Amino acid sequence: MNESNRSIDINANPFDLFNKWYKEATINEINNPNAMNLATVSKDLHPSSRMMLLKSHSTSGFIFYTNLNSRKGITINDNSKVALNFHWKSILKQIRIEGIAKLVDANIADNYFDSRSEESRIGAWASSQSSELSSREELENKVNEYKKSFQGKKIPRPENWSGFIVEPELIEFWQQMPFRLHDRVEFVLSEDKWISKRLYP
Repeated sequence: MNESNRSIDINANPFDLFNKWYKEATINEINNPNAMNLATVSKDLHPSSRMMLLKSHSTSGFIFYTNLNSRKGITINDNSKVALNFHWKSILKQIRIEGIAKLVDANIADNYFDSRSEESRIGAWASSQSSELSSREELENKVNEYKKSFQGKKIPRPENWSGFIVEPELIEFWQQMPFRLHDRVEFVLSEDKWISKRLYP
């Protein structure tokens, strides 16, 4: 095992390292390299997870969008501590993130909403996300109703639809190694500085 060529750089900036791995995933992952698992815990301590799509990221955090009345939206409103997990089988790597989810500024949500296809914007109005749906026909009827309602008009962002930015407090990088002796490096934010350490696999 060549340490210099294969081990994760423990002295790296975690955001630079994320960018490097994410770029590698976008080249090699067949479908949705921006797919991530979002885990939440409700106020009565019930865990829940689902797959989401990362829409943008920076040193400020990791942004995704959702219906605020969905299960995840309600749960995050009650408990803003969340976890993200990116797993890229194609490159044998994963990144685990823990942090605080906060609503993005309205102008950021507006700009992203306006960039979506018309069908997706209509869908945001038509879907009462996480609520019981009696039939597929009910959803299709609501889509058609909103299409008629907004025909020839600008489709505004619904008030209950926005984005969250996850401000990281912990970022862990994992890469597969022979004989399950995987390489793991954890970065923890402490007083505005990232402290790194290598972990046993």
